[in-house]
Amino acid sequence: MTNKLPSQTVSELICTRISHDLIGNIGAVANAVELMDDDPESVSDVKPILEVSSQTLTARLKFFRLAFGLKNTGIKNITEITEAAEKYIATIGSRTSPITMEFNIKTPQLYKFILLGIMIMGDVFIRGGKLEINESEQGLEICAESSSALSESKLKSLKGVLQGIVPEDNPAQSAPLFYMMSLLEDSNININLEYSANYAKLTIA
Repeated sequence: MTNKLPSQTVSELICTRISHDLIGNIGAVANAVELMDDDPESVSDVKPILEVSSQTLTARLKFFRLAFGLKNTGIKNITEITEAAEKYIATIGSRTSPITMEFNIKTPQLYKFILLGIMIMGDVFIRGGKLEINESEQGLEICAESSSALSESKLKSLKGVLQGIVPEDNPAQSAPLFYMMSLLEDSNININLEYSANYAKLTIA
């Protein structure tokens, strides 16, 4: 696998993507605090906003630290990976259209590829569905399945990235895939994506 972009560009895309995924909840917290300053009696109305936003920020920050941070984060077992992934996925699903997860993994050292794969495939849902993460002797598979259509535009964009095409529209959306490709630079491991209307599979092998 060859890195398709300079490392500086990949870093810029990662920073942009993380900022995008955090800014909405940071803004919600700031607005809630401002509202309490203006109207102290609004605490009961503002408290749920603060709770949801802080929980979302905590879940996403922990996930991003593991997925994009240094490799000395101290992952000890599969449980830590699954908990971080489930809490992150809960922030992009909804009560009416949740994303469920099924893990069949056994090697904690693969956590970066597992989490990046979950982030990549989590982006393609429109109305919820199921993510399945499988590890075998051949490698990793991250599968997305939904009773509704998956995002064809995002899947086409990811396919283009794997073919060396940098998306003109919002390239930072594909930052996790660009980073995964950079981690596998000069290795014999390949990344493949296949999909249909309701099903997509990312293979790292």
